[in-house]
Amino acid sequence: MTQSAGPPPSRLEDLGLDDRVVSMLREDWSIEELFPPQAEALPHALSGRNVMLTIPTASGKSLVAYLAIVHRLTSDLEGARALYVVPLKALASEKARELRDIASSVGLRVGLAIGDREGETGMLEEADILVCTSEKLDSLLRTRSELIDRVGIVVSDEFHLLHDPGRGPTLEVLLSRIRHSRPEAQIIALSATVGNADEMAEWLDSELVVSEWRPVTLRYGTLTGLEAKVHRVDGQGTEEAPEARALEGKTTRPLQAILQDTIRNEGQLLVFVSSRASAQKEARELSKHIRHMLVDGGLDVSQDVIDRWEGIAAGLLGRGEASASVSSLATSLRGGVAFHHAGLTGRHRGVVEDSFRSGDLFCVVATPTLAQGVNLPARTVVVRDYRRWSTAAGMTMPLPVLEVLQMMGRAGRPKYDDVGDAWLLAKGRDEEVRLVDLYLHGKPEEVTSKLANPNALRAEEDPALLTHVLSMIATGGTTDRDALGRFFSKTFLATQLDSESLASRIDDVVSWLASNGMVDRLGESDEVKARILEEPPVEQPEEWEDEMPSWVDSATEVKGLDVASEPIRRNGERPRRGPPIFGFRKASMHDSFEADPPESASMSYSATNLGERVAQLYLNPISGRIIRDGLAKAMATLTGEDDYGQVSPLSLLHLVSCTPDFLPLWPRKGDYDAIQAALHGHEREFLAQAVDLDEERRMKGVLVLQSWAEEARVERIEKDWGVQPGDLRGRVELAEWLLYATRRILAEDEELSSMSSNAHRTLVEAIDEIHRRVRYGCKADLLGLVALRGVGRARARQMVDLLGVSNAADVAALTERDMQKLSDLRGWSPRLVDGLVATAGRAIRRGSG
Repeated sequence: MTQSAGPPPSRLEDLGLDDRVVSMLREDWSIEELFPPQAEALPHALSGRNVMLTIPTASGKSLVAYLAIVHRLTSDLEGARALYVVPLKALASEKARELRDIASSVGLRVGLAIGDREGETGMLEEADILVCTSEKLDSLLRTRSELIDRVGIVVSDEFHLLHDPGRGPTLEVLLSRIRHSRPEAQIIALSATVGNADEMAEWLDSELVVSEWRPVTLRYGTLTGLEAKVHRVDGQGTEEAPEARALEGKTTRPLQAILQDTIRNEGQLLVFVSSRASAQKEARELSKHIRHMLVDGGLDVSQDVIDRWEGIAAGLLGRGEASASVSSLATSLRGGVAFHHAGLTGRHRGVVEDSFRSGDLFCVVATPTLAQGVNLPARTVVVRDYRRWSTAAGMTMPLPVLEVLQMMGRAGRPKYDDVGDAWLLAKGRDEEVRLVDLYLHGKPEEVTSKLANPNALRAEEDPALLTHVLSMIATGGTTDRDALGRFFSKTFLATQLDSESLASRIDDVVSWLASNGMVDRLGESDEVKARILEEPPVEQPEEWEDEMPSWVDSATEVKGLDVASEPIRRNGERPRRGPPIFGFRKASMHDSFEADPPESASMSYSATNLGERVAQLYLNPISGRIIRDGLAKAMATLTGEDDYGQVSPLSLLHLVSCTPDFLPLWPRKGDYDAIQAALHGHEREFLAQAVDLDEERRMKGVLVLQSWAEEARVERIEKDWGVQPGDLRGRVELAEWLLYATRRILAEDEELSSMSSNAHRTLVEAIDEIHRRVRYGCKADLLGLVALRGVGRARARQMVDLLGVSNAADVAALTERDMQKLSDLRGWSPRLVDGLVATAGRAIRRGSG
């Protein structure tokens, strides 16, 4: 390990970088010399060594990775490819912009793969540097394994998120897969300060560079009442903690006092709270306070700034987005304050981030997820809440030290501030002492692998391991038990779990996959036996005894999964009265497994068609099994084998909502009547059961999706169900993906097709219809219009109601009178109508061609 003691900054010329890169850094980024930790890490990175860089926020971690990439791709790795892996889409976009600036100076091309843009996949082969989320890269490698062939350097940004139950397993397996397939590839890991950096660096076989150096001095303190007391100082020099001082304001309103103090010092404030409701409430109160100060003359703000606030607010509302959340955000913005949380859409969050980054806003009140996302520093940071509700524990729990330090590390803006202040809000002296001991003088937690659930008793309680074992068999070329064992022995999990336990977990998972039609055992292979004799034995890792945090992946709530579900038929109930399928425009008509004995090391495997499809579609295998069983039940209904059930749009929405890949919604007290009515009024239509005993939450998700597909407005859904725009968008995207996967599984299942080709075709068309309805948020009669570029569901409904059109041909044939009628509608124009008619004409010509 190398530990920085603050050596003098190095000149760019001393590193052997391309002159064009040096000129770009000076002229465009105003960088003349390196920060001490950068100067320490870069010689290792430029030479091709694996490096783990653990330094504070805003200390220049990314520049080390950027320079290593462009230097090596234009020298010893010319013709190779670099991967820059990040945890979040917003962060990927930010890093891609920065990399394009520096890479373009030497003629390198940067691609972005986050799954949001058409044509992204076509750019992959051309990109010298690919910026992507770990999930997107994992998905690409499952279908295009050749992408890994040219990889010469990999950067893992926010590497400490290996401990995150949602993202960590994918990142861990992804890095393991790259190291397995491309052992010569360089890995650069950029991490926040963690408790076991040496262990993580050893796993990567990397040089560890640790530093507490910061370009901006950071003062950590507590705010108790109105007393601001600094307890720790990090950064350049040896500045001592200043004396405690009293802020001006009301003792009962400390956030107002710290905001006033920050504004007087020409800074911006970030406030972190534990919940969305708190974020909105504090933003509203702080905005109101600013407006009162403007009226009372206690704050001098130019009219130009006030006009910008109004313009930002009007920009949100001007697009017809009048949901309660957006209206509340607009109201807060008129006082120079905003809130930021996952209930907002990505566009709304982007407006807040851009406005704060440009200096137009005084304050943003956010939930902790902001600290893991885009670069958004502020002069002052306040952590108001240090506890959060834990469903697993059934109580509020203190936030991890690592998470709180990530939030506080946002204080101090490079190039703008000489010092940043980060405050923990304490309710009294006793709490102040506890907070200081825990967060300001305590050590960050150790990062532990989340690839396996430490509390799992059954394979289906280990969803991450299930998913990735299937992926390695189906798409990773790891098709025997010895190869599986060798691959997983190189994961971070293997450094923390004894070899016998790891082997047992893998055996259980393989047995589940075999029992549930995902994997076939092909028998013991002589070729594998010969290979085993030739290869050296796998090193036995030390026994792991550290505790791991509770597994919180959504799929772990699955209890007692009955994978071999049989048709649901209740004693004494009469056959249905009505058709087997309804509600579609086109419609015309396991027992719990027992662990097997340990697998033979020479046992070879092959993914079944279902297993291969589930892996390529990026599904949790449990989701794949539930969907396949539901489709079998639907086919039995359509063929007449089952005379009880019916298939409707609700059937298919309910089916995908019952999978662990779908995130259910918490019901409010007022939701239960509608939920119970749906649960007990549509039993004939259900193709699956909520296996996690959470049927109310899953049914709420179904009813919200149904409202969306019935053209309910976003603001109506928020009013009726309390579901904010960001949550609605997230559930719609999940349902769209799961319905697409459902259609693919059905379309390529020969066994289901053999039951009846007509019934099979009918069901494929039904799934396709509800998939498109969810995608566009419309009823079936608009599907011929919403696919046209520039025609959303609102305009399509106006066209149907006013002119009776239903498809592109009707639009292309509009008369001058019809076009004038549309042009006269609010929000329309002659230019817009001409464009739609031309688009429809092109669509018809493409279809006929």
